[in-house]
Amino acid sequence: MTKCVAFFGLGAMGAPMAENLLKAGCTVRTAINRSRVTADDLAERYGLLILPSVPEAAKEADVVITILPSDAEVKSVLINDALAASLKKNAVILDMSSCTTEAIREVEDWYTPKNIFVVDAPVSGGVEGAKKGTLSIYASGEKSALQTVRPLLEAMGNEIFDLGDCGTGKAFKNLNNLLSIINVVVISEMFHIAKKQDFDMDKLFDVICAGSGASVSFKNRFKKMVNREFEGGFKLSLARKDLANAIALGPGVPMPVAKLVHELMTANSVCDDLDMSAMCKLFE
Repeated sequence: MTKCVAFFGLGAMGAPMAENLLKAGCTVRTAINRSRVTADDLAERYGLLILPSVPEAAKEADVVITILPSDAEVKSVLINDALAASLKKNAVILDMSSCTTEAIREVEDWYTPKNIFVVDAPVSGGVEGAKKGTLSIYASGEKSALQTVRPLLEAMGNEIFDLGDCGTGKAFKNLNNLLSIINVVVISEMFHIAKKQDFDMDKLFDVICAGSGASVSFKNRFKKMVNREFEGGFKLSLARKDLANAIALGPGVPMPVAKLVHELMTANSVCDDLDMSAMCKLFE
């Protein structure tokens, strides 16, 4: 793979995704907004190129990849005259953030008159999936642009869905996270029942994993609760944001459970910088 990629958003998910692109043979360029530590490490180990600004990093790129926290950051980085002016002909913008459908469609509408394609491709699979290159990727956008970025997606994930019009990927990702996040809150309640009864948590884990109550959320987060391992992972603040995005997809639809869970997450905002398994702390 020889594509030149500009990659913005070297956070918990973005850094290992960029690393996998570098390992696959891509030239990867970036610009630093906050901490340089991760970028410097990737530069030393794999040859990541660090440029002074976003437009300079994007200047030689075939594909611009963003994985940013929310609508505000996505629009701030991408809806930018200097960035647009720096893009080479036939470049593709590949946004892998978990923002709203409305935000990515606003980006697409802004670039369409400039003959730049926007592909929407949020991911699922957590930090471990990002490290292993086994993410599920919810891609949507124009067919030829999707084909252009597919080799990059295959370097970062092992299940790539083609979901149609740009913005559909965001919607599907947010609905997936609605189910996952609600599940974590229920697991938190169950955890405290088991703790109060002084049950053997290892045996309980094995029994549930073999039964109908098993889920990816349970397998990934129950032992984090047991072992008080709340650092890293999927931050509670970002999970709450994704849940709000999912709720916004259904105006007029009764969503008492999702809305209650959002209220509980807001009440536990002291844990915003911890993994969402820290929802169990709310019930202590």
